[in-house]
Amino acid sequence: MNTLGAQTALILADNWDGRYGPGWGPGPWFFLIPLTFWIAVIVIVVLARRRWRGRHGESTLRDVYAHGEITEAEYRARLAVLRETRR
Repeated sequence: MNTLGAQTALILADNWDGRYGPGWGPGPWFFLIPLTFWIAVIVIVVLARRRWRGRHGESTLRDVYAHGEITEAEYRARLAVLRETRR
């Protein structure tokens, strides 16, 4: 075995951890990519729930008006109250 081959074998043997090949392992990306993914999922779910919650009262009021249980004036007054108090 030549000197260069022996030195290369020693370097590879020193850095080999048996799981990820030569080097220091998977690095920070192994933790950052899944963490970023789950943060994005949580943010999307929270924003979607807020948007849906804001529309629920208006759809209920629309159904009540469509069934003829309230007049148009009552509908407009209640709709204005709903939109004023929306977050």
